Amino acid sequence: MARRSLIEQLDEAVEAVLARSDASLPRVNPRIAPLVRVALELRDLPRGNFKTRLKTELERRTSMSAPAKSVATVEHALTPYLAFKDAARAIDFYKRAFGARETMRLADPSGRIGHAEIVIGNSPIMLSDEYPDYGAMSAETLGGSPVKIHLNVNDVDALAKQAVAEGAKVVRPVEDQFYGDRSGQLADPFGYTWIISTHKETVTLEEVQRRFDALMKQPETGEPAVSYLPPGSHTLTPYIVVQDAPALIEFVVHTFNAEKTFQAVGSAGGIHAEVQIADSKLMIGGGSPELSWRGESRPVALHVFVKDTDTVYQRALEGGAVSLQAPVDREFGERVGAVEDPLGNHWYIATWLGKGDVPEGLRTVTPFLHPLRAEPIINFLRRSFGAQEIVKHASPDGVVHHAKIKIGDSVLEMSEAHEPYQPMSSTFYLTVPDVDATYHRALAAGATSIAEPTDQAYGDRNGGVKDPFGNQWYIATPIKNKAK
Repeated sequence: MARRSLIEQLDEAVEAVLARSDASLPRVNPRIAPLVRVALELRDLPRGNFKTRLKTELERRTSMSAPAKSVATVEHALTPYLAFKDAARAIDFYKRAFGARETMRLADPSGRIGHAEIVIGNSPIMLSDEYPDYGAMSAETLGGSPVKIHLNVNDVDALAKQAVAEGAKVVRPVEDQFYGDRSGQLADPFGYTWIISTHKETVTLEEVQRRFDALMKQPETGEPAVSYLPPGSHTLTPYIVVQDAPALIEFVVHTFNAEKTFQAVGSAGGIHAEVQIADSKLMIGGGSPELSWRGESRPVALHVFVKDTDTVYQRALEGGAVSLQAPVDREFGERVGAVEDPLGNHWYIATWLGKGDVPEGLRTVTPFLHPLRAEPIINFLRRSFGAQEIVKHASPDGVVHHAKIKIGDSVLEMSEAHEPYQPMSSTFYLTVPDVDATYHRALAAGATSIAEPTDQAYGDRNGGVKDPFGNQWYIATPIKNKAK
């Protein structure tokens, strides 16, 4: 007869204990006797009638009181799994910001977290450090995540304040929403966006649709809601900063028959001016030989449509510009020449050979970028400003020769740097519905702050950021629209 293992002996002994009516210990191998003694002591706990009475009592209390829960208890079939450059730091942040509880952690010999689990509220999240060999890449490495995490909480305002104090950034401020929640969006320090929400009102689907329609249209006219843009303004305005602003203004007025519509001198000795070329406004800032301003020049490249390329190109040369390319008919439907003005700006002077004065979707003046690589900056613009890629022509090896990126009602063109068209550290004035939310989205996408949003005497609330590629973005919302 085969010798039985200790496990088999223990199984038989426990079965014997459960079958006996007395409290005596059966004869067993001394090595398993302590375990059998524990089984004997626990045999009658809990008794069947106790379990029945407990179940009945719990059901009775539940049916009588049925207290409401602010966050529903659910069974979880789906659990997010996140990767981090520093998972231990992320766990610590989520504990402090969202009240997370760590339930397990497995670390490899080097200290990297191979697997960990936390619980926020009643929901688990699995996470690990980066393991590129296994496809585990963090949002930081990938430049952000397209997936947002929705977190229901009892007090969204308190949680937002707590999370921001611990290092989260506001992407969208907490506000009452038409669908019955009070919610906002936060960016954590690791590239993930959290939609935090407290349910305030139960709204039927029909009522949600009615409220949504009301937001999108004016009740009296049925027309689209009033734009946040002041009359004559557009989402994106080039801001040219040079050492001699009056000289640039003179060049633009002379070359493009532009009209100077505004000029002022600031307290720091700098000039701010605005000029109009047909349907497009340019901002020009900087100093002059007579003023004390000694800031940094920030030239731009601009695509300008005119009636007669050759005539305007020649006027630019007469105004002191140097030629980058003599006018020539191009296969994309333009006759275009290019010049560099005396202050370092590039002007791509074009006549549209198709129907109308400008191609569909463009205006007289469109800003142009020449990044070393287009995809990273397109991704930044998408994440920060909600930009949409509407045209992109690239070679098989991925070099972007031309792209059009829509931001609000404006288009930004770009092609990757090539001689003589190299990157410029340009500046733009960006008018948006909510400057604070856009400012924080840009920071979450990798920008650094120039100035936090502040109400200005001239009627805008604005702030500034510098993107990872050296461009500056002054982000603004008209104060009268911000208040609505």
